[in-house]
Amino acid sequence: MPSRMTLAAVLLSVAALPAAAQDDSAGAPSSAPEPASQSDGPTEGTSADTAGQSDAAQGAETDPAAEQEALQVYFETGRAAIEGEQAAVLDQAARLFREGNPYVMILSGATDTTGPAEVNLDLSLARARAVAEGLEARGIPVDRLQVLGRGTTDLPVETGPDVEERENRVVEITWR
Repeated sequence: MPSRMTLAAVLLSVAALPAAAQDDSAGAPSSAPEPASQSDGPTEGTSADTAGQSDAAQGAETDPAAEQEALQVYFETGRAAIEGEQAAVLDQAARLFREGNPYVMILSGATDTTGPAEVNLDLSLARARAVAEGLEARGIPVDRLQVLGRGTTDLPVETGPDVEERENRVVEITWR
């Protein structure tokens, strides 16, 4: 059943980014994080912009987190508890954070398509919060975490309605 919900995602900034992280957009500095629907990449520049590419390449060489693709923490249907081997993913994320020292760690929760959209949005946010709590317990400063609940939008595996898909019951951990 289609939802009337027009909200694509809910973004909660657990804390503000450091001032240096806010200057990476093309316009005036923003006091709020960019919406999830916008790209995390540069908003201007072309392939001829070699200075920007040089800086990015240099950062990727020294930043282990920049080299790492997103980490995934998977969940059981209808649950937000981190169980079993998924705790090892939090250990890995905390280690990569300490080694790379990125500005922010982004925790983006999702759900499969079973259940009402409103419930899935809340569940995706609860999953991302559970990961944030686990990372905070591992020494990651809370002011360096952003929590995002996507519900059933922008799923890793596109499915029809009411489909249980493990790959969609996830929190993706990325850095910038």
